[in-house]
Amino acid sequence: MTLDLPIPAALSETLRTQFTDLPKAALEGVALEGYRQGILSLAQVRELLDLPSRWAAQAFLEKFGCWPDYEPATLHAELSPLEP
Repeated sequence: MTLDLPIPAALSETLRTQFTDLPKAALEGVALEGYRQGILSLAQVRELLDLPSRWAAQAFLEKFGCWPDYEPATLHAELSPLEP
């Protein structure tokens, strides 16, 4: 699927100076927000961005402060063996 985004000319130049590959930046934004909202899985983010591995997809999300969702009880259970 190809998606055309109407961007006003004045903003287009501003965006092009900040993003060397504006279409890629837009696609990354969709992937990131899709994951944050629970619309896309990690595997789907990987597929959408054509990343080489699960770890590359996770590194992409982490770069933007997006971490896998954990329930507080799960996190506590994983951390409790580490407590003295």
